[in-house]
Amino acid sequence: MSRCFDHLGNEYASLTKMAEAYSLETCVLKARLARGWTPEEALTTSVRDRRNGECRDHLGNRYPDQKSLAEAYGVDYMVLRTRLKRGWALEQALTASSGVFVKTSCRDHLGKEYPNFSAMARAYGIHEATLHNRLRDGMPLEQALTVRARKRRKVFTDHLGTEYPSLKAMLEKYGVSSSAYWKRRQKGWTEKECLLGRKKKKSRPSKSQIMESKKRLKSAENKDCHHLELPEAPKT
Repeated sequence: MSRCFDHLGNEYASLTKMAEAYSLETCVLKARLARGWTPEEALTTSVRDRRNGECRDHLGNRYPDQKSLAEAYGVDYMVLRTRLKRGWALEQALTASSGVFVKTSCRDHLGKEYPNFSAMARAYGIHEATLHNRLRDGMPLEQALTVRARKRRKVFTDHLGTEYPSLKAMLEKYGVSSSAYWKRRQKGWTEKECLLGRKKKKSRPSKSQIMESKKRLKSAENKDCHHLELPEAPKT
């Protein structure tokens, strides 16, 4: 499992390790995050409070359940859940006006507002799915936005199983241009054919070519007959 961070920025090797540090079962932590709890709520709310359905606001006030919390702040329950799933801080999710939700805008850890979640991810140069997964795994918003994803090294393999660091290196090995390679791929050629080419089939001669060849052969035989010398008659 990938690394994760708690709401204080502490790093853990896995979600299980982070749950153990807060004396929680991993399944409990995962269930809380899946229900839209913030990392702080999911980690610091005791199991007893969870069983009673209790939750806290950003000021530490307790409420019997999340619906009661939403009602206390005059926020629609589904609006609150959606905001928390998008990575909003609990205070922002509870106090932002409903107009912010309608615009589907969101804020980063610096308070800067973006028209939507996708725009915020693009602004930080990461994929939207990556940001969603990081927040779901409990990573704080700041780390989720600023930690750079590792680029996977792509390897190209020829028909013999030999690996090359790039497509260019593989094509140079076989002396094939990039344009020729991709044209062959579009035609449905195999990898071997794309790299080595196809053997040209010998075309069968046409009927007229066969007749012309026979005429030339016959003409050559006649010339050979005229050049033959007759043997001398024996002397008597």
